[in-house]
Amino acid sequence: MAFLSRIGLSPTRPRLLQAPTGQTRSVRRVAVLVVVVVAGCGSSGSVEKQAEDVASIAAEGALLAHDASEGDTTGPFTRVHARELAKKADKLAPKIRNGELSHVARSVDQDLERLADDPGDEAGAAQLEKRLDDASRRAEEIGKAAS
Repeated sequence: MAFLSRIGLSPTRPRLLQAPTGQTRSVRRVAVLVVVVVAGCGSSGSVEKQAEDVASIAAEGALLAHDASEGDTTGPFTRVHARELAKKADKLAPKIRNGELSHVARSVDQDLERLADDPGDEAGAAQLEKRLDDASRRAEEIGKAAS
């Protein structure tokens, strides 16, 4: 409450964005910033958002594996890109509270590491493409069920 008073807002007034003359723009900017920060904090940890992130990583990995299975990408590109995607999945997995989604994220991480370890194995990449595609679908299903 003291913060609101310092920037010229009154928590008891019906109009939230009342400010002394000349400060309306800066007050609006602060209010918008606060709303964005608060909204971002709540949604980033939701199962739906986490499922969306896992599904996105898995889908991108499936596309990469498809290109590798067709010989349409170089080994170094596949290795680096798969490792970057695996890092994202690895960073996300411990934050996930839903057990099934956490399992999917860890599986995606492992599959991407396999792709990075042997980017020239076209047959192996084709199998990983299917696994990653299935993981993407499963993560989407988990997210929909949680909403």
